Amino acid sequence: MAAHIDDWPTRYHFGRARTNLLHPIRLGPGVRVLDVGAGSGVNSRWAAEQGASVVAVEGDALRAEAAALRCTGLDVDVRHGSATDLVADDGFDVVLCIGVLEYAGDDPDRFLGHLAGLLRPGGALVVAIENRFGLAYWLQADEDHLGQAFVGIEGYPPVATTEATATVRTFSRSELADRLAGAGLAAQRWYQPFPDYKLPTAILTDRCFDQPDAVDLVDQLVGPPIDRSRMGGRITGDERAIHRQVVAAGMGAEMANSFLVVAAADGTVLDRRSDGDTLAWRFTGDRRRAHLRVRRVTDDGVRRIDRRPIHRTESDGPAGGWLRLRSPGGTADDYTTGPNLEQVALERLRAGDLDGVRAVLAAWWAVADRSATERQVTEGEAHPFLPAGSRTVLPGDHLDLGLDNLVGPVDHPDEVGFVDDEWEATGGVDRDLAAVRTCWKLATAVVGGGTRHPWPAGLTVDRLAAKFCDLLPGNVADPSIDHLHVAEAALRVEALGGEVATHVAQLRAVGRRSVADRTVGAGHRSPLRRRLAALKRLPGGERLAALVRRVG
Repeated sequence: MAAHIDDWPTRYHFGRARTNLLHPIRLGPGVRVLDVGAGSGVNSRWAAEQGASVVAVEGDALRAEAAALRCTGLDVDVRHGSATDLVADDGFDVVLCIGVLEYAGDDPDRFLGHLAGLLRPGGALVVAIENRFGLAYWLQADEDHLGQAFVGIEGYPPVATTEATATVRTFSRSELADRLAGAGLAAQRWYQPFPDYKLPTAILTDRCFDQPDAVDLVDQLVGPPIDRSRMGGRITGDERAIHRQVVAAGMGAEMANSFLVVAAADGTVLDRRSDGDTLAWRFTGDRRRAHLRVRRVTDDGVRRIDRRPIHRTESDGPAGGWLRLRSPGGTADDYTTGPNLEQVALERLRAGDLDGVRAVLAAWWAVADRSATERQVTEGEAHPFLPAGSRTVLPGDHLDLGLDNLVGPVDHPDEVGFVDDEWEATGGVDRDLAAVRTCWKLATAVVGGGTRHPWPAGLTVDRLAAKFCDLLPGNVADPSIDHLHVAEAALRVEALGGEVATHVAQLRAVGRRSVADRTVGAGHRSPLRRRLAALKRLPGGERLAALVRRVG
């Protein structure tokens, strides 16, 4: 299904990241699950794959049919109807209410009470919903259901609603906690999915925000806290810097964009139905199924991180070729604390300190040089990140040698540690191409988070990357940004699937973005985006859509 994603609705229903949300929930054989508002069956299928027996209830007939198709062969009973029509019968160990409570009408307390009544003794209700006072909404993102900025924060004034949205409501953390307690579910465990609960790339616990190094830790795990690819609104400001200040002020958990909460009548149920030991989960992007990984951060006196395949029956594949995903192994590594070099570079950019940025890039260069060798690369061993010819070659795992994977003092590069070396390129990596990739990734981090920098705000990712390349201590004039786009596209074909030409077009589109662009609403409701999505389905549509982008 992931191969058919080409717009927000298909991304939401088919994206592999949807099920990331359920990693903190303990499901397995013998657990009876009710999935309320099951949609196309994403969460129902995940629960059944863990061994649970699932009843999936969906009010839309077409979605219910899609859920039944998706869950074929699994222990999932898909029913077209409303959860409010269900009676307790045997009851359920877990009731999933994912993105449904906001549509409960003018009496959400009655709805929660009904769901609580469907639980067996020792059962738990799992609710995921947007935070009415989430950071994204304070930064002028459109309210997710009404498509207007600030209307949730303003209390959903009637003048901003339509007949269809008159009773749509989200809640603050304290209000939702009180409503759950009012339904008899006072024992609660809270998680914060980022950028939101729909397609989370990270899930944090309350304990994460209480760590002594919470500001750096949360920023490392979350990155940009808003998904600008789908949210409308004129979002302004350096969102990563703002998020760091919110966490420093002790408001990080309260101002998360979304909540995932496990609620029960008895506190002993929480450990049985949810994970209370993990600090945070960090997920890879929407890769091929075999390449999906989850990083789990724990702390039992010593903070550690491990990396696990999400689908344990999958091989590392593809076999052969130039790119390999290194085996996660069976042990956890100590978590290297402190800001990574990307965070240091962003802070120095905010300060207008280009000498400081130059020092960060010099530290990267020094780390790369520690393992560099000079040699002749033959045509037979060449690959997209190792062109043939006389090259300075880094080890294959240095494909991941980005600033975000380096931690340590900038002024002592010999003490800088290399973490999270996940990918390995056969035969090694060209140092200069790795340097250009590092600079381009830094530029995408700047634009992706709205980081203030000393240059004009209209400077694009590609031009920012060129500026950073100029600050490197060595000359990397040979591999151009265009060369990087082609090499990166080849990597994405291996990791994500698809065609090189499609990925090149996407990378070039990213390369044209700037910090200034972020103030223009471009969410999934944008009419232009909807037209482009439709164009892409026509013969030659990718090219036609690209043309419309340039003139529109």
